[in-house]
Amino acid sequence: MKNINLSNTDLLLKITDVIAGYGSGMVLKGVNLELKKGDVMCLIGPNGAGKSTVLKTVSGLLAPKEGTVVFEGQDITGHTPKENLRRGIVHVPQERSLFPGMTVWDNLLMGGYLIRSRKVIQDRIDEAAHIFPIVTQRRNTHAGSLSGGEQKQVELARTLIFDPKLILLDEPSIGLDPKSRRLVFEAIRGLATAGRTILLVEQNARSGLAAADQGAILETGLVRITGVAATLLEDPEVARLYLGASTMTRPPAKTQQEN
Repeated sequence: MKNINLSNTDLLLKITDVIAGYGSGMVLKGVNLELKKGDVMCLIGPNGAGKSTVLKTVSGLLAPKEGTVVFEGQDITGHTPKENLRRGIVHVPQERSLFPGMTVWDNLLMGGYLIRSRKVIQDRIDEAAHIFPIVTQRRNTHAGSLSGGEQKQVELARTLIFDPKLILLDEPSIGLDPKSRRLVFEAIRGLATAGRTILLVEQNARSGLAAADQGAILETGLVRITGVAATLLEDPEVARLYLGASTMTRPPAKTQQEN
């Protein structure tokens, strides 16, 4: 299985030899990853593999001990979340991030707190409403009364107020019923169709890869396999090791160098 091979002009994000963790424990042990502009990449792997830690390192919530994070050709290693937000990196965490006592519309407006132009905010809300009809359909509804899937759609809509160049999504389907999960993954594809670049962490590996252009498999703090998402879904080895397709004895995973 071949790794992704991109020209420099295609790259939006390049993570090189990143080692990062919490306290004295290093979760990431030399992560290398490249993301092309306009693509959706899904990170999958077992619990504790370091998937969410990758997102935190990119957004600035966690400074790596070693390695570099390059965004649009600029080294942003160790930059703060506020600095990275201004660059166009938006991080949507696992936890619900809406203000439950505020309406859907007011939650969207809160996304534009860094923007001084009302026209810019309105234009971006119009774009969000086009992709996510719930923005206008439930405009005056308190966010806390929405279902989990509806809340996640509003969270995704709010990211567009920042006009993001990169959206980091951490387990967007966690805790959702099947119908809500389907709506969320449809929303992710809607963002992709609109030209947004997305780095997605998803425990539901099949659904995550089905919504993605590229896939990467993390294990024990390393990227073991990268490739086209549809190809990974169809690969018997990947299915056996990571998609729960078989109870066969698990052989060692290939490293990037072995691919």
